[in-house]
Amino acid sequence: MQEVIEKIRPVVIEMLKNLGLELFDLSFKRERGNWVLRVVIDDPNGYVSIKQCEKVSEELGEYLDLNNVIEHSYVLEVSSPGLDRPMRGLEDYKRFVGKLAKFWLTDGRFVMGHIIQADETEVVVETESGKIEFRPDQVSKSKLEVEF
Repeated sequence: MQEVIEKIRPVVIEMLKNLGLELFDLSFKRERGNWVLRVVIDDPNGYVSIKQCEKVSEELGEYLDLNNVIEHSYVLEVSSPGLDRPMRGLEDYKRFVGKLAKFWLTDGRFVMGHIIQADETEVVVETESGKIEFRPDQVSKSKLEVEF
């Protein structure tokens, strides 16, 4: 149902912007016999709270119902990317300097440590065995790690 996503994406982005939030992911698909509209939100200033998820769910649900955007029954899920969220590139690497992260590199290496620097030319990670540097375009997958 790509047309539903295309129809609501600008509305969701604007709604989140007004709440000081960002859209991390948006999907609408059939799961176990039900249609599920999944909205994953992010807070550029920290972690997403339950209250923020509730507020978005309330506002978006009201908008969708009042405008009859989805003509059949569906489940609306609003959540955060989580503490061990995937990172999507350089902007996230910069945003999470100081945080513990895992990186899977295109050359087969696996790096886990604290991000100490990130820019267009290199990412520097402090691991248990020292600093490791790599280019942002060498990352095939990355995510934050929960630190206790």
